[in-house]
Amino acid sequence: MISEDGCSIAEVSKYCMATDLGLECVCSKRSSVTIGTGTTAKREDSTLYYYAKQIDDDLLAVQSLNANWAPSGPAVEVTLAELITQYQPEVDMFLKKVKPVMKRIAKHVAKGDRHRAKGEPYSAAMEYTNALGLDEKNVRAMFGLGLTYLQYDQHEKAKVLFEELIGLDGFAAPEHKHLFNQFGIELRKQKMLEQARRYYARAIELCTTDENLYFNLARAFFEDGRIGDADRTLETCLDINPGHEEALKFRRYLSAVSLS
Repeated sequence: MISEDGCSIAEVSKYCMATDLGLECVCSKRSSVTIGTGTTAKREDSTLYYYAKQIDDDLLAVQSLNANWAPSGPAVEVTLAELITQYQPEVDMFLKKVKPVMKRIAKHVAKGDRHRAKGEPYSAAMEYTNALGLDEKNVRAMFGLGLTYLQYDQHEKAKVLFEELIGLDGFAAPEHKHLFNQFGIELRKQKMLEQARRYYARAIELCTTDENLYFNLARAFFEDGRIGDADRTLETCLDINPGHEEALKFRRYLSAVSLS
């Protein structure tokens, strides 16, 4: 991870420490903003804080820290060399503020998952809400809360959360794949077909080459009686992966339905 950009072990160790997630750190960056206009204008310096996590050999994802010291919002990719030359290390802040908050959020989400699995929706919702109180954009907590609402027929609450969820940059990220698929399935089960179609269409915007997204969108079209749209979407699915067995079976079924 170090040699390509010429960063020494000593330089890296000032910023990052090895954890279960790979290299992690908190860093800061000073910026200057202009306050006021004309003769009253003045420049003020401010310091912004970020959390960085290793995602590849020489690549880190950098997120802003919110008021609770939790990493929140979209991440920007930087190289290790860019981190070392453009940011200042904040090792104590990582250990004393950021890491403890991250652990609290993870604990609330894990508790919420356990309550949801045991059929305890109110306790599950409370834990997910506690996590969102620390990071209102936490995708894991939003998925968990959304699934809780859907599984217990709280459709209006689910719709409000759904609008927030599909607006997040990271809602279809690979690490959320399991919950992502489960959420889409629950939307269809609850006959929230408009939301299901928008859900998969939004995911396709972010990942145009995932054949399974097109397959799931086709199912949502079919359940809404839109046979032609379902067939065209399956065609796209099969263009990407001609051997997609479920899509091939589904298309044969649609053909039989159209001829009957």
